[in-house]
Amino acid sequence: MLYRMALRRLIASVLAFFLFVMSSAIQAASTPAFWVATKGTSKVYLFGSMHFGRQDFYPLPDVVERAFTASSTLVVEVNLLDLGADAQQVIFRHAGLPNNQSLADIISPETYSALTAQASRNQIPVTAFNRFQPWYVTLTLVEAEIRKTDLRQQLGLDLYFLKRAAAVKKPVEELETFDAQLALFSSIAFEDQERFLRQTLADLQSSRGYLKVAADAWVLGDLGMLDKSLIEPFRTQEETTQLFDKMFTQRNVKMAKAIMDYFEEGESVFVVVGVGHMLGDDGVIRLLRSQGIDVRRLSVGHLTSDSSLESPEPGSQETGLP
Repeated sequence: MLYRMALRRLIASVLAFFLFVMSSAIQAASTPAFWVATKGTSKVYLFGSMHFGRQDFYPLPDVVERAFTASSTLVVEVNLLDLGADAQQVIFRHAGLPNNQSLADIISPETYSALTAQASRNQIPVTAFNRFQPWYVTLTLVEAEIRKTDLRQQLGLDLYFLKRAAAVKKPVEELETFDAQLALFSSIAFEDQERFLRQTLADLQSSRGYLKVAADAWVLGDLGMLDKSLIEPFRTQEETTQLFDKMFTQRNVKMAKAIMDYFEEGESVFVVVGVGHMLGDDGVIRLLRSQGIDVRRLSVGHLTSDSSLESPEPGSQETGLP
Protein backbone atom coordinates (compact mmCIF):
# COMPACT_ATOMS: atom_id res chain seq x y z
CA MET A 1 0.00 0.00 0.00
CA LEU A 2 2.79 2.40 0.91
CA TYR A 3 4.55 1.56 -2.33
CA ARG A 4 1.39 2.26 -4.31
CA MET A 5 0.91 5.59 -2.57
CA ALA A 6 4.53 6.51 -3.22
CA LEU A 7 4.21 5.66 -6.89
CA ARG A 8 1.07 7.75 -7.20
CA ARG A 9 2.76 10.76 -5.70
CA LEU A 10 5.88 10.11 -7.74
CA ILE A 11 3.91 10.10 -10.98
CA ALA A 12 2.04 13.25 -9.98
CA SER A 13 5.21 15.11 -9.01
CA VAL A 14 7.90 13.88 -11.40
CA LEU A 15 5.67 14.03 -14.44
CA ALA A 16 4.06 17.24 -13.39
CA PHE A 17 7.63 18.44 -13.16
CA PHE A 18 8.21 17.79 -16.84
CA LEU A 19 4.65 18.31 -17.74
CA PHE A 20 5.06 18.99 -14.21
CA VAL A 21 3.33 19.52 -11.58
CA MET A 22 0.78 23.67 -9.19
CA SER A 23 -6.02 28.36 -6.55
CA SER A 24 -6.38 30.80 -4.28
CA ALA A 25 -9.42 32.95 -5.03
CA ILE A 26 -8.64 35.12 -2.03
CA GLN A 27 -5.32 36.41 -3.26
CA ALA A 28 -4.93 38.82 -6.16
CA ALA A 29 -1.54 37.37 -7.00
CA SER A 30 0.34 34.16 -6.36
CA THR A 31 2.91 33.75 -3.60
CA PRO A 32 5.59 31.69 -5.34
CA ALA A 33 8.68 30.02 -3.93
CA PHE A 34 11.26 32.76 -4.44
CA TRP A 35 14.68 33.40 -2.93
CA VAL A 36 17.70 35.64 -3.36
CA ALA A 37 21.20 34.22 -2.93
CA THR A 38 24.07 36.63 -2.43
CA LYS A 39 27.84 36.54 -2.34
CA GLY A 40 29.73 39.81 -2.42
CA THR A 41 28.17 42.01 -5.08
CA SER A 42 26.58 39.07 -6.92
CA LYS A 43 22.89 38.24 -6.58
CA VAL A 44 21.17 35.13 -7.88
CA TYR A 45 17.37 35.18 -7.73
CA LEU A 46 15.93 31.66 -7.48
CA PHE A 47 12.36 31.09 -8.70
CA GLY A 48 10.64 27.74 -8.15
CA SER A 49 8.63 27.10 -11.30
CA MET A 50 5.71 25.05 -12.56
CA HIS A 51 5.99 24.01 -16.20
CA PHE A 52 2.21 24.01 -16.68
CA GLY A 53 0.31 26.98 -15.25
CA ARG A 54 -3.12 28.39 -14.46
CA GLN A 55 -4.67 31.82 -14.84
CA ASP A 56 -4.49 32.40 -11.09
CA PHE A 57 -0.69 32.07 -11.15
CA TYR A 58 -0.72 35.60 -12.52
CA PRO A 59 -0.02 38.40 -12.03
CA LEU A 60 3.22 37.50 -10.33
CA PRO A 61 4.13 39.62 -7.30
CA ASP A 62 5.89 42.90 -7.98
CA VAL A 63 8.96 41.72 -6.06
CA VAL A 64 9.40 38.94 -8.62
CA GLU A 65 8.89 41.18 -11.62
CA ARG A 66 11.33 43.79 -10.29
CA ALA A 67 13.97 41.14 -9.64
CA PHE A 68 13.59 39.85 -13.19
CA THR A 69 13.93 43.36 -14.59
CA ALA A 70 17.01 44.04 -12.46
CA SER A 71 18.77 40.86 -13.60
CA SER A 72 21.20 40.84 -16.49
CA THR A 73 20.53 37.23 -17.49
CA LEU A 74 17.71 34.67 -17.33
CA VAL A 75 18.85 31.13 -16.48
CA VAL A 76 16.50 28.18 -17.07
CA GLU A 77 16.70 24.40 -17.08
CA VAL A 78 16.20 24.31 -20.86
CA ASN A 79 15.32 27.12 -23.27
CA LEU A 80 11.99 25.94 -24.66
CA LEU A 81 12.04 28.68 -27.29
CA ASP A 82 15.33 27.47 -28.73
CA LEU A 83 15.02 23.70 -29.09
CA GLY A 84 16.22 23.69 -32.66
CA ALA A 85 14.91 22.20 -35.88
CA ASP A 86 16.09 18.72 -34.84
CA ALA A 87 13.96 18.61 -31.66
CA GLN A 88 11.74 15.82 -33.00
CA GLN A 89 14.79 13.76 -33.94
CA VAL A 90 16.23 14.26 -30.44
CA ILE A 91 12.95 13.12 -28.91
CA PHE A 92 12.77 9.98 -31.01
CA ARG A 93 16.41 9.17 -30.35
CA HIS A 94 15.61 8.91 -26.65
CA ALA A 95 11.94 7.91 -26.77
CA GLY A 96 11.80 5.65 -29.81
CA LEU A 97 12.29 1.91 -30.03
CA PRO A 98 14.58 0.07 -32.47
CA ASN A 99 13.02 -0.97 -35.77
CA ASN A 100 12.85 -4.59 -34.66
CA GLN A 101 10.88 -3.78 -31.48
CA SER A 102 7.42 -2.47 -30.65
CA LEU A 103 5.85 -1.44 -27.37
CA ALA A 104 3.90 -4.68 -27.23
CA ASP A 105 7.20 -6.57 -27.29
CA ILE A 106 8.59 -4.98 -24.14
CA ILE A 107 5.56 -4.63 -21.84
CA SER A 108 3.27 -7.32 -20.51
CA PRO A 109 -0.01 -8.22 -22.25
CA GLU A 110 -1.86 -6.95 -19.17
CA THR A 111 -0.25 -3.53 -19.37
CA TYR A 112 -0.77 -3.35 -23.12
CA SER A 113 -4.44 -4.24 -22.65
CA ALA A 114 -4.88 -1.46 -20.08
CA LEU A 115 -3.15 0.95 -22.46
CA THR A 116 -5.47 -0.11 -25.29
CA ALA A 117 -8.49 0.66 -23.13
CA GLN A 118 -7.14 4.10 -22.17
CA ALA A 119 -6.26 4.90 -25.77
CA SER A 120 -9.82 4.05 -26.73
CA ARG A 121 -11.16 6.40 -24.05
CA ASN A 122 -8.91 9.13 -25.47
CA GLN A 123 -10.14 8.27 -28.96
CA ILE A 124 -6.72 7.47 -30.37
CA PRO A 125 -5.47 4.14 -31.78
CA VAL A 126 -3.14 2.23 -29.46
CA THR A 127 -0.88 1.64 -32.45
CA ALA A 128 0.11 5.30 -32.20
CA PHE A 129 2.28 4.26 -29.24
CA ASN A 130 3.90 1.21 -30.79
CA ARG A 131 7.19 2.87 -31.72
CA PHE A 132 7.80 4.51 -28.35
CA GLN A 133 9.31 3.52 -25.01
CA PRO A 134 7.00 3.23 -22.00
CA TRP A 135 8.30 6.44 -20.35
CA TYR A 136 7.27 8.52 -23.34
CA VAL A 137 3.85 6.85 -23.51
CA THR A 138 3.43 7.65 -19.82
CA LEU A 139 4.21 11.33 -20.37
CA THR A 140 1.81 11.45 -23.31
CA LEU A 141 -1.01 9.99 -21.23
CA VAL A 142 -0.41 12.37 -18.33
CA GLU A 143 -0.27 15.35 -20.67
CA ALA A 144 -3.64 14.28 -22.09
CA GLU A 145 -5.07 14.29 -18.55
CA ILE A 146 -3.51 17.67 -17.77
CA ARG A 147 -5.27 19.08 -20.82
CA LYS A 148 -8.57 18.05 -19.21
CA THR A 149 -7.80 20.43 -16.31
CA ASP A 150 -7.27 24.18 -16.21
CA LEU A 151 -3.48 23.78 -16.32
CA ARG A 152 -1.98 24.95 -19.60
CA GLN A 153 1.54 24.75 -21.01
CA GLN A 154 1.24 28.24 -22.46
CA LEU A 155 0.71 29.49 -18.89
CA GLY A 156 3.80 27.71 -17.60
CA LEU A 157 6.22 29.90 -15.68
CA ASP A 158 9.34 28.90 -17.60
CA LEU A 159 7.67 29.93 -20.82
CA TYR A 160 6.42 33.17 -19.26
CA PHE A 161 9.92 34.30 -18.34
CA LEU A 162 11.42 33.10 -21.60
CA LYS A 163 8.92 35.23 -23.52
CA ARG A 164 9.63 38.18 -21.24
CA ALA A 165 13.35 37.77 -21.86
CA ALA A 166 12.86 37.55 -25.62
CA ALA A 167 10.76 40.73 -25.62
CA VAL A 168 13.52 42.79 -24.00
CA LYS A 169 16.41 40.85 -25.55
CA LYS A 170 17.65 39.64 -22.18
CA PRO A 171 20.30 36.89 -22.55
CA VAL A 172 19.14 33.36 -21.72
CA GLU A 173 21.40 30.57 -20.48
CA GLU A 174 20.66 26.90 -19.72
CA LEU A 175 21.55 24.74 -16.73
CA GLU A 176 20.87 21.58 -18.75
CA THR A 177 20.18 20.58 -22.32
CA PHE A 178 17.06 19.15 -23.93
CA ASP A 179 19.05 16.11 -24.94
CA ALA A 180 20.31 15.51 -21.39
CA GLN A 181 16.84 15.79 -19.87
CA LEU A 182 15.42 13.20 -22.25
CA ALA A 183 18.42 10.95 -21.67
CA LEU A 184 17.46 10.74 -17.99
CA PHE A 185 14.17 9.10 -18.92
CA SER A 186 15.58 6.78 -21.55
CA SER A 187 18.25 5.58 -19.12
CA ILE A 188 15.55 4.05 -16.90
CA ALA A 189 15.26 0.27 -17.33
CA PHE A 190 12.24 -0.89 -19.36
CA GLU A 191 11.01 -2.86 -16.35
CA ASP A 192 10.85 0.33 -14.27
CA GLN A 193 9.37 2.28 -17.17
CA GLU A 194 6.57 -0.26 -17.42
CA ARG A 195 5.92 -0.06 -13.69
CA PHE A 196 5.25 3.66 -13.95
CA LEU A 197 3.18 3.25 -17.10
CA ARG A 198 1.07 0.61 -15.37
CA GLN A 199 0.64 2.75 -12.26
CA THR A 200 -0.21 5.80 -14.35
CA LEU A 201 -2.90 3.86 -16.20
CA ALA A 202 -4.40 2.88 -12.85
CA ASP A 203 -4.27 6.38 -11.40
CA LEU A 204 -4.98 8.76 -14.28
CA GLN A 205 -8.28 9.99 -12.87
CA SER A 206 -6.94 10.63 -9.38
CA SER A 207 -3.85 12.32 -10.82
CA ARG A 208 -5.97 15.37 -11.57
CA GLY A 209 -6.53 15.74 -7.85
CA TYR A 210 -2.81 15.55 -7.12
CA LEU A 211 -2.11 18.18 -9.74
CA LYS A 212 -4.70 20.52 -8.22
CA VAL A 213 -3.21 20.08 -4.74
CA ALA A 214 0.23 20.89 -6.12
CA ALA A 215 -1.06 23.91 -8.02
CA ASP A 216 -2.86 25.24 -4.97
CA ALA A 217 0.26 24.78 -2.84
CA TRP A 218 2.37 26.60 -5.44
CA VAL A 219 -0.02 29.57 -5.52
CA LEU A 220 0.06 29.80 -1.72
CA GLY A 221 3.83 29.41 -1.57
CA ASP A 222 3.37 26.52 0.85
CA LEU A 223 6.71 24.74 0.60
CA GLY A 224 5.83 22.41 3.44
CA MET A 225 2.79 21.09 1.59
CA LEU A 226 4.74 20.79 -1.66
CA ASP A 227 7.50 18.85 0.04
CA LYS A 228 5.11 16.67 2.04
CA SER A 229 2.83 15.78 -0.86
CA LEU A 230 5.26 15.60 -3.78
CA ILE A 231 8.75 14.82 -2.58
CA GLU A 232 8.93 13.23 0.86
CA PRO A 233 6.87 10.08 0.11
CA PHE A 234 9.32 8.73 -2.46
CA ARG A 235 12.49 10.32 -1.15
CA THR A 236 12.36 7.81 1.72
CA GLN A 237 10.68 4.81 0.06
CA GLU A 238 13.14 2.05 -0.73
CA GLU A 239 11.42 1.26 -4.03
CA THR A 240 11.77 4.81 -5.35
CA THR A 241 15.01 6.13 -3.86
CA GLN A 242 17.04 5.14 -6.93
CA LEU A 243 14.76 7.05 -9.28
CA PHE A 244 14.68 10.01 -6.88
CA ASP A 245 18.46 10.05 -6.88
CA LYS A 246 18.55 10.08 -10.68
CA MET A 247 15.79 12.62 -11.29
CA PHE A 248 16.45 14.98 -8.40
CA THR A 249 19.52 14.50 -6.22
CA GLN A 250 22.07 14.16 -9.02
CA ARG A 251 20.51 16.94 -11.07
CA ASN A 252 20.27 19.23 -8.03
CA VAL A 253 23.99 18.87 -7.40
CA LYS A 254 24.77 19.76 -11.01
CA MET A 255 22.38 22.72 -10.94
CA ALA A 256 23.82 24.07 -7.70
CA LYS A 257 27.34 23.74 -9.05
CA ALA A 258 26.38 25.65 -12.22
CA ILE A 259 24.62 28.34 -10.17
CA MET A 260 27.74 28.78 -8.00
CA ASP A 261 29.62 29.96 -11.09
CA TYR A 262 27.34 33.00 -11.39
CA PHE A 263 28.59 34.35 -8.07
CA GLU A 264 31.95 34.97 -9.71
CA GLU A 265 30.49 37.42 -12.23
CA GLY A 266 29.48 40.24 -9.87
CA GLU A 267 26.07 40.65 -11.50
CA SER A 268 22.42 39.75 -10.85
CA VAL A 269 20.89 36.74 -12.61
CA PHE A 270 17.39 35.30 -12.47
CA VAL A 271 17.22 31.49 -12.25
CA VAL A 272 14.00 29.58 -12.99
CA VAL A 273 13.87 25.83 -12.23
CA GLY A 274 11.14 23.39 -11.23
CA VAL A 275 10.07 24.02 -7.64
CA GLY A 276 10.77 20.42 -6.68
CA HIS A 277 14.47 21.02 -7.21
CA MET A 278 14.41 23.67 -4.47
CA LEU A 279 12.94 21.48 -1.73
CA GLY A 280 14.50 19.34 0.97
CA ASP A 281 17.96 18.69 2.35
CA ASP A 282 19.21 17.71 -1.11
CA GLY A 283 17.53 20.62 -2.89
CA VAL A 284 19.31 23.53 -4.54
CA ILE A 285 18.60 25.94 -1.66
CA ARG A 286 20.26 23.72 0.95
CA LEU A 287 23.14 22.90 -1.37
CA LEU A 288 23.92 26.58 -1.91
CA ARG A 289 23.73 27.28 1.82
CA SER A 290 26.12 24.41 2.48
CA GLN A 291 28.64 26.27 0.31
CA GLY A 292 28.39 29.35 2.51
CA ILE A 293 26.01 31.25 0.24
CA ASP A 294 23.49 33.52 2.01
CA VAL A 295 20.06 32.46 0.72
CA ARG A 296 16.95 34.30 1.86
CA ARG A 297 13.36 33.78 0.88
CA LEU A 298 11.89 37.01 -0.44
CA SER A 299 8.69 38.25 1.14
CA VAL A 300 5.89 38.49 -1.40
CA GLY A 301 2.88 38.73 0.88
CA HIS A 302 1.16 36.20 3.11
CA LEU A 303 3.14 32.97 3.48
CA THR A 304 1.64 29.78 4.83
CA SER A 305 3.64 27.61 7.17
CA ASP A 306 6.21 25.55 5.33
CA SER A 307 9.04 23.12 5.82
CA SER A 308 12.38 23.36 7.55
CA LEU A 309 13.65 25.34 4.58
CA GLU A 310 12.30 28.32 6.48
CA SER A 311 13.68 27.37 9.90
CA PRO A 312 15.57 30.14 11.74
CA GLU A 313 19.00 29.27 10.48
CA PRO A 314 21.52 31.71 9.01
CA GLY A 315 20.27 33.12 5.72
CA SER A 316 16.76 31.70 6.00
CA GLN A 317 14.79 34.80 7.01
CA GLU A 318 12.41 36.57 4.66
CA THR A 319 13.25 39.94 3.24
CA GLY A 320 12.09 42.48 0.68
CA LEU A 321 13.82 42.90 -2.64
CA PRO A 322 17.43 44.01 -2.03
